[in-house]
Amino acid sequence: VGSAMAAQAPLIERMAVAGGVEILRSQYFAKFKVGVEYPTVPSSVVRSEATFDGIIDELAEKYPELSAVLYNDVKACPNCGKPCAYTMTTCNACATCLKEVEITKSENVFSAFLFGVKRAKRGFPYTVSLRRQTPDVLVLDDMLALTPCHFDGIPAKHYIPDWRFLLTDPLEGLKVIDQIEEECWAATLEFFRDEKFRTAIFKGGITEEELKGKVIKSFNFPPSQFQLHIQWLVPPLMPFQYFMAEIRNHFHEDRAFPIAYVRKVLELNKPYKVRKDTPIEEIVAYYDGLGINYKQHWNEFYQKSLADSMELANWRPEDFEYVVEDGKAYNFSVESGKVVKGAQVEGFVASDVQKLDCAAMQNYGRPYDGGRPTGTYVQTPLKPKLGPGGYEAWPGVFSD
Repeated sequence: VGSAMAAQAPLIERMAVAGGVEILRSQYFAKFKVGVEYPTVPSSVVRSEATFDGIIDELAEKYPELSAVLYNDVKACPNCGKPCAYTMTTCNACATCLKEVEITKSENVFSAFLFGVKRAKRGFPYTVSLRRQTPDVLVLDDMLALTPCHFDGIPAKHYIPDWRFLLTDPLEGLKVIDQIEEECWAATLEFFRDEKFRTAIFKGGITEEELKGKVIKSFNFPPSQFQLHIQWLVPPLMPFQYFMAEIRNHFHEDRAFPIAYVRKVLELNKPYKVRKDTPIEEIVAYYDGLGINYKQHWNEFYQKSLADSMELANWRPEDFEYVVEDGKAYNFSVESGKVVKGAQVEGFVASDVQKLDCAAMQNYGRPYDGGRPTGTYVQTPLKPKLGPGGYEAWPGVFSD
């Protein structure tokens, strides 16, 4: 992360981590020391096999009616390959500039998961790090986790491209959110009730109910995957990801839509006709006029996300080699309870270290096999069709 990015939000306040040690909010810890391990919680879901032995293009060719639900409009990051939302100017995985990147089509991996597609066009298997599956909901670990416990909660029955379409049937939309949240929380409890994980990750003696009130929950628009999904992040954010949130490269204003805001809008029970090209600004302005102010909700959501992550952050300074500031790594010491920078580290490549640190802290793909993530195909895939047994119709999605 370069100095231009850091300059967007000069920070002077400190935050406390494990043992009460204070670190500047403009800094983050990096590079786990050899032998350091944080507890993880392996998935206990029974493994299943793929039901479509092919790739998405072949599924679309065999079942043409599915073409509209199998692809996304995205900007593919030229550095890490992440499919980012087409409005993004910076990759939120590796911070690469996307301003000159063209909008292209990518495979809708959530649809691939739900249809039991065996592999991606690039050859890797379309397995998921599955936590829970019901007839209505799929809960899986996010493969680009921002917190050690980070899920995507997905409706498993209806094709709903993004949260705007919940407005076409507000009361049913609330039921969808209720179902997803219930399953995400049930999956979260597996982590919270693991004593080693709980005591290592969460600072202080937090209760279940207290933690439930701190979960960072939102929809993105535009999404990077065009199947509705709640971003369910149990704080604290990992060190680098917390820094990214501080400089507003996570939870972006006008892209992140807090679940609390969407609920308030839906509770008005005033249906809104949505098409694929309906501007989000138009929707926000309409509900602002009805007294549900997006900017107010977003600001409260953003500030609370940072505050709750700081409150729970339990990272141990002695577990890390470096502290990073303004894109440069430094050796460091702890003096009088504060992190103090030492000599600059030459040859530091931030993106390489971030990948290794994330892999050590994330729960995606646990248990690992030979150091690599494992996964499964969904247990009860959809039939390859639109309608009962396949993707069912949601008001306004397949028609005007």
